[in-house]
Amino acid sequence: MELTQWIFGNTIILEPMTALTDFIVTAVCIFGFFKLKALAKKNGNDKSFVYFFLFMGLGTFFAALMTHAFSYAFTTEQLSNSEIALLEWSDKFKVNLHNMPNWIFNVISVTLFEIGIIKQSKKHLEYLNTKFYFSIIIIESVLIFAATLYILKYDIAAAHIGFALYLIELPLQIIIIKKNNAKEAKFLIIGTLLMLITAPVMALKLQITKWFNFNDISHVVIAITMYLFFLAGKEFYKEKTVQLKVEN
Repeated sequence: MELTQWIFGNTIILEPMTALTDFIVTAVCIFGFFKLKALAKKNGNDKSFVYFFLFMGLGTFFAALMTHAFSYAFTTEQLSNSEIALLEWSDKFKVNLHNMPNWIFNVISVTLFEIGIIKQSKKHLEYLNTKFYFSIIIIESVLIFAATLYILKYDIAAAHIGFALYLIELPLQIIIIKKNNAKEAKFLIIGTLLMLITAPVMALKLQITKWFNFNDISHVVIAITMYLFFLAGKEFYKEKTVQLKVEN
């Protein structure tokens, strides 16, 4: 992949479109965070799903700055993947230090997403064994966090996203749709299915031009998905209407 860059005087911005599309995801997430936080505070709901947006936004913000636009300012060694593979773990960690905020915030955000989904699903599925799900989420999240630090690759965080979307969230939303056709479930399902586009795009490294590559395409899809998840959150945190019985 040809590395694009913009040069303004003495300032170099690497992968400018990738950084920009990361910032777009950040903007959607931060917008969603403040809007949903106000709704959750007003209606007294659990805030796990709210803080998912905050940490996802922080992750993409640091990815834009440290992983892409100004990566050269945060790492002294510019090595190829094959060269990095030969390093000792401590040296690999130093080389990947600029990626850590993105990876760590990503793991935290997805864990909050999973917790929020379970609490949302419990509203519709009274029989849901939340203790079982929370146990699975905690074990899986700890393992993902440890694996991310040990293997030092974004692929681990991506696997965490896949687990949350397709093994935790999607099956539950399908059941909810069948049971009561909840509007929030529709937004979650559409967003989750939309994310499937990113898999072949990333695997095949598809690009429209060198200025709009597979990362940029994926970020646009993620931004749309985050907005759909925000719409789901609005339904989740919507004020309950109280129906009063009128006696004759």
